[in-house]
Amino acid sequence: MVLSIAFRCDASVRIGTGHVMRCLTLARALRARGHACHFIMRDLSGHQGTRVRAEGFGVTLLSAPCGQAIPAGPAHAKWAEVPWVEDASETAAALKAKTDWLVLDHYAFDVEWETAALPPGARLCVIDDLADRAHACDVLVDQNLGRRAEDYDTLVPAEAARLIGPRHALLRPEFAAARKDALAARTARGGMLNYVLITMGGVDADNATGAVLASSALRGVQVTCVLGPGAPSLSSVKAQAAALPGVSVQVDVPDLSPLMAAADLAIGATGGTAWERCVLGLPTLMLVLADNQAPAAWALARAGAGIGLGRMGEAGLDARLAAALAACADPATLMRLATAAAAVTDGEGTPRVVAALEAPPLRLIPASMADAELIWHWRRSLSQEHLRYGPTPDLPQHLRWFDAALADPYRLLFVAQTDVPLGHLRLDLAGAEATVSILLAPDARGQGLGLRLLALLAAEARTRGVQRLHAQIHASNAASRRLFTRTGYHEDPVAEGFLSFTLPL
Repeated sequence: MVLSIAFRCDASVRIGTGHVMRCLTLARALRARGHACHFIMRDLSGHQGTRVRAEGFGVTLLSAPCGQAIPAGPAHAKWAEVPWVEDASETAAALKAKTDWLVLDHYAFDVEWETAALPPGARLCVIDDLADRAHACDVLVDQNLGRRAEDYDTLVPAEAARLIGPRHALLRPEFAAARKDALAARTARGGMLNYVLITMGGVDADNATGAVLASSALRGVQVTCVLGPGAPSLSSVKAQAAALPGVSVQVDVPDLSPLMAAADLAIGATGGTAWERCVLGLPTLMLVLADNQAPAAWALARAGAGIGLGRMGEAGLDARLAAALAACADPATLMRLATAAAAVTDGEGTPRVVAALEAPPLRLIPASMADAELIWHWRRSLSQEHLRYGPTPDLPQHLRWFDAALADPYRLLFVAQTDVPLGHLRLDLAGAEATVSILLAPDARGQGLGLRLLALLAAEARTRGVQRLHAQIHASNAASRRLFTRTGYHEDPVAEGFLSFTLPL
């Protein structure tokens, strides 16, 4: 089925170009799968609409801001440069009659904007890095190292799919394609430091590139600086580079993977290019250019994939840069950094996100006898000591129980599925209360589906007038214990080796 997908993202001197660039990456991959993509962008200084059109995508350019006061809202509300109500209204008007997905990549907007802008029947994918505001999304993508799915427990619907960590980073396919050869070449070079790549983002509003070039510690190595054509400091960086031996500047590079593969070390910001560098095993001396980059810089340093240089504007940058370069002059140190960087992500995040958008909606359907044998196999795959009612019986006994359960009006059996069955859920009704149980297919475990399925089951229970849910979990089943706690169930005392959980509806 061909999907109609709209992207709401912005670029500007203030925002940078990263949000638009990663949305373009996702749009290219979706177009290659036959889907129709359209961009909705605000007419801000440096909006990148021309770039998006040049890639063959339609663009609706929302009116330029006219100095309106921005009401209080998310921490980055002023990035929109218009009140969120106005932006949501204009976005809703720009969306096509049939929109299957709206992809939102914008720090200025939260659940209020999303509820107002999303047309009936459309689903919402939010690309976020901050975990600082609520979203009404069906899919949440946060590519940051160190981010946990639990960080969004109170911010997104429990049934939303959460694609968390650098394995879901939206990177161009060139990086994954170049990975094997780049890692082999890096090993062959043996950690020698001869070539440094400086990438501070397409805009580099604070001229971090110039600040790094001013350091005498870079003398003696080949250096390439990459900037976007709209970078305010482009002319001054070019003049600075012209006076330094071995330093060159490249502008608006369409594919950074050859430069990253050839470089021995990068000096850069911790935006989207941080994950591109990791795919190719390129260690980085990391400079924080904005508050939202600090967690990623800390996580990458902790993972051993780079060395932090602190924040732009802090005193002592030259000394910290000199010390970090001296450390990387040791081949063993540089190779350790490179190995750790390569372990962060494989570069296949974009296909994973595409698969999530193409997947049919997750839903509960009533079980039938046709599901009984499959559920029996799922049950047999579990650790039998965790089962509340004892080990799994043989198949004939299970089939008899299943047939009787389907005929029992107080016992409701469901199968959770998209295009394939993913789990089995059960409600045992007792007036205004019910006991729940959940069983995931072996291939569906460990993907965060439990949260989504329990949320769907709670919604089903509400439609039947249930006011309180109960569950019993073996005290040694740590995974299920975490699942029910994260879903909002309250833990009661242990009885006969089992924990009881309660969720008021």
